[in-house]
Amino acid sequence: MKKNVTRYTECLKYIHFYWDKITFYHPKDKGRHLGLPNKFVSPSSDIFRNDQFYWDSYFVIIGLVRSKKVKLAKGMVENLVYLFERFAIVPMRNRYYNLGTSQIPFLTSMAFEVFEAEQDKAWLLKIIKVAEKELKKYWMNEKLTEKHIVYKGLSRYCDHYITHLGAEHESGWDMTSRFHDRCLDYLPVDLNSCLYKYETDIARAYEINSKKAKAKEWRERAQARKEEMNELMWRERPSFFCDYNYHTKQHSQFLSVAGFYPLWANMSTQEQAQKIKDRVLPLFEFDGGITNTQTSGLSSDKKQHDHPNGWPHQQWIVIKGLLNYGFHKDAERLAKKWMDMNLKMFEETGKFWEKYNVVSCDIGVFNSDRYLLQSGFGWTNAVFARLAHEFDLK
Repeated sequence: MKKNVTRYTECLKYIHFYWDKITFYHPKDKGRHLGLPNKFVSPSSDIFRNDQFYWDSYFVIIGLVRSKKVKLAKGMVENLVYLFERFAIVPMRNRYYNLGTSQIPFLTSMAFEVFEAEQDKAWLLKIIKVAEKELKKYWMNEKLTEKHIVYKGLSRYCDHYITHLGAEHESGWDMTSRFHDRCLDYLPVDLNSCLYKYETDIARAYEINSKKAKAKEWRERAQARKEEMNELMWRERPSFFCDYNYHTKQHSQFLSVAGFYPLWANMSTQEQAQKIKDRVLPLFEFDGGITNTQTSGLSSDKKQHDHPNGWPHQQWIVIKGLLNYGFHKDAERLAKKWMDMNLKMFEETGKFWEKYNVVSCDIGVFNSDRYLLQSGFGWTNAVFARLAHEFDLK
């Protein structure tokens, strides 16, 4: 083990110096990019240069705050607030043509990562009030053209063109076999878990700021969502949370890592979490970590968010979810598998990669019609750094 820990240290040094290479400042609208008031981390320095992605930002920030770059993390949160206040949407990234599409929301989680580092209650409340507006005006607004809230108080992905393909892009899972090319038809378990966490995070922020009535209101909203999700999305067999097709009134039979989000959001019961760990986790676990989907029932064309790919941000979701329910040994085992695979590929290529094949422990399978596999890589570096800190692997 000592040998691996030493190698982790070299990886962490590389990551520390690599932040500067993928940190950008684009203060004015120019070309296809919208200006942002603060510096930010892009996924890579080539095709994603000057892009701040929405959901990437959370997974980058969990690493930045442990790399003593809290100011940069805070500025990234404020950039997203700036975009919402300007456009009434947190777009998937700061490009003009993405203004009609958001991404799975993590603004409250980012805010708490920064708050836990700085303990600034006034700043936290300011950000949380924007997240509250985002929740009400975007994800829960029945008057929008891109209607998200569609069935029993739960939301779906939906872009402004109201197409299945566009909705799948909003999910961040571009592309996947998970939705069977019918993304608009599903109430996604990951999205609604994130919205549940919004509601509990908003309540927590109001409690921290001694606003008990507001906190109670949001706790009650979260409980109502939890009850509906358990009713519609929990499958006793195979003991997992699944997307729900509100047109056919049936669970999806397709299993994906999205089913772990209720653990990350602290929404599942301890009994549910135990069943997921015992019965379902082994289906997703391979030598390099957690695969994104089940192994069968995949589309004939290779899609990058399908098995055998594992993505760094989804590793964090699963590992953090296990930690939330006291499964420390399982979480640490998965963290070491993932980090050892990252280490192996770093030693072979000198780089960290956007995604990996967790079965062969190699760089990931990619959609040739989307874009070439990217090195860099913002959230890969950040998750590695956070896991090293979380399990004291330095």
